[in-house]
Amino acid sequence: MASGSYGLWGAEHILPAQRWKKLLTVAALALLGVVVAAYMAPTILPVAGSTGAKVSDRVYPAALVQSIDEPTDDAWTTPAAAVAVGDATFVLDTGNNRVLKLGPNRRVLAAFGPQLDGGAALQMPMAIATDGRSLFIANSSASSILVVDLSGQVEQVLSLPAGTSGKAARPIGVALLPDGGIVASDADNDQVLRLDAQGNVVWIAGTGTRDGGEIGFNVPAALATDAAGDVYVADILNARVVELSPNGEFVRQFGQRGDTAGFLSRPKGVAVDAEGRVFVSDGLLAAVEVFAKDGSYLGLIGRREPRKVNSTTLFIAPAGLFMTKDALIVTDRYAGVLTFDLTGTRPAIVPALRTPAPLPQTPQPAAPHAHPS
Repeated sequence: MASGSYGLWGAEHILPAQRWKKLLTVAALALLGVVVAAYMAPTILPVAGSTGAKVSDRVYPAALVQSIDEPTDDAWTTPAAAVAVGDATFVLDTGNNRVLKLGPNRRVLAAFGPQLDGGAALQMPMAIATDGRSLFIANSSASSILVVDLSGQVEQVLSLPAGTSGKAARPIGVALLPDGGIVASDADNDQVLRLDAQGNVVWIAGTGTRDGGEIGFNVPAALATDAAGDVYVADILNARVVELSPNGEFVRQFGQRGDTAGFLSRPKGVAVDAEGRVFVSDGLLAAVEVFAKDGSYLGLIGRREPRKVNSTTLFIAPAGLFMTKDALIVTDRYAGVLTFDLTGTRPAIVPALRTPAPLPQTPQPAAPHAHPS
């Protein structure tokens, strides 16, 4: 854990207009604008003076090598996650209930959904995993994991059981285990399920209601696994990532609630590299934070200019993470799909700043007509 309280962003950090719009919309719908604003203030307001004092300088080495805000020949709506297979990237276009297959040139090579070959349909797909031959999709509004081939042909529909209260499952995370098993998170029943390859439940972690500590979750979301079969759970409203053993037992947690470096606020995505380092995207802090296997904090990813503590963030609402052998793919609900090289061998790009849309002008009253004297 980080020592002291060091912010992630400096005084020059201004969140894009789109992020403000989304945050204000959520606050209005919840009728809790004042409370939400007070809670988020440390995140969405400057946290240090223009000199960069009290802003963390712990930046994890990662070079942005590709940024796709939209495909060149199509458009997506709130993409949730992406995976890479060979030269292709499969992106969950959640708002349109489909999967887009992108080539290296950002062009759409194929699109499938909402209706799929085989009779199933994509209904709010929220997470995706792959074994290189098939795609495993958390089909949240259908309470199932869809297994499809790389052309979108349905291979299996794995239905998840309702919770102990009878509430239907809502899977928003999926990951694959080294032995061919599958893990899925059920956000509405606050539990994680381990399935075998045929979809039979092997174990369930969590109490079935909102909980915490070593026994439960509070909206479990994205999942990742490591080579030993341990499972990593983004526990959103508990502001942490939980590591489970291959048998579903609590091992440790990464992060705790906070709005400074080494803490988490709304963890949305998780990935684990071959060395056991844990990468966590935080939708409110607009960053990816990195932890060592033992839980110690290693630094953040996401500064537009990594060496400048007062740099703005590349992200708006980072969500799904996918780890390749040498890169991290981050899917941002509003900024698109960003790829970071982790080897230090590829030159970084610096994407242009997004220009916020101009605010509507308030009509000015017409000047009064002069009366003849």
